[in-house]
Amino acid sequence: MKGPPAGIEECDIVAALAGHWGLATIQLNYLAVGFGDHHWIATEAEGRRWFVTVAELGGGWRGAAPEQGWADLRAAMGAVIALRDAGLKFASAPVPAHDGQPLARLGDRRAAILFPYLEGTAGTFSRRMPQRERLALIQMLARLHGATAVLGDAAPVRDLTPASLPGLQAALSDLGRPWAGGPYSEPGRQFLTRRAAGIAAALERFGDLAGQAAASGPPVITHGEPHPGNVLRSGSRLLLIDWDTVGIAPPERDLWHVAGSDGPEAALYFELTGRVVSDVALAAYRLRWQLDDLGLNVALFRSPHADDANTAAMWADLPRLADDITRLADAG
Repeated sequence: MKGPPAGIEECDIVAALAGHWGLATIQLNYLAVGFGDHHWIATEAEGRRWFVTVAELGGGWRGAAPEQGWADLRAAMGAVIALRDAGLKFASAPVPAHDGQPLARLGDRRAAILFPYLEGTAGTFSRRMPQRERLALIQMLARLHGATAVLGDAAPVRDLTPASLPGLQAALSDLGRPWAGGPYSEPGRQFLTRRAAGIAAALERFGDLAGQAAASGPPVITHGEPHPGNVLRSGSRLLLIDWDTVGIAPPERDLWHVAGSDGPEAALYFELTGRVVSDVALAAYRLRWQLDDLGLNVALFRSPHADDANTAAMWADLPRLADDITRLADAG
């Protein structure tokens, strides 16, 4: 995110770190990275550093009331700890609090999560990884998908249809009257009106793809977002970070970020797992990603919001999203 969240002070985060993890933090530095949640580097008096995430428990991609969001995030963080403990050392897991929980409440609508600070460099979401690293990532994903039994029934189940889609469909049916909520409400309505036919067609195409993808094979434990921005190069190692989307789903939920169905990545995945990568499932997840982003943006613009760095970035991204959705729907 481009800026820190409204309604929370850094002193609240410092108090949570002290009360739940026993850290004597003297400095917090906000990091304008990622999308959805907010991140800081926390530095203790003696210089030791930690990575802190403050997650929104309601709304956004989680599409849930705060208590549901809390349960989902707690299960996700517990899952990555279990995976790390089962030998998947590339999984960047949180540090449990004093009560054993992998996160702590921060008011009614947010949670704090503490991670070890990792020296390294992450990639960029939109920049393709070198093939050597893509193949290394395929090896990691094959190991992850093969560890499904480690979690039993403890991991969240991730539906192919994102929670934001009903809101996007509702917005498409509500274009005949002005939207009120903030500075991007009316411009957002006008933009969606101009692109409504293409987006409606993409939603119909997504429904067809999702129905076919459901028959692609048994689900596995997936990371959810293993794109280059969540791959950390630390010395000679590659690590996977940002596991809040972990859950049970078809493997293509991960694979579309790194593989086509007929390239060396898919061939290596088949060699390691015996599973053929599904073209249809890859197409469904590619289109799903863009539709979900569009649905989240539109939901924000229809609700109370301010003109800040975060909303401005989301507004600037709308034309690209709509273009990508049309292209993927036509190709799918």
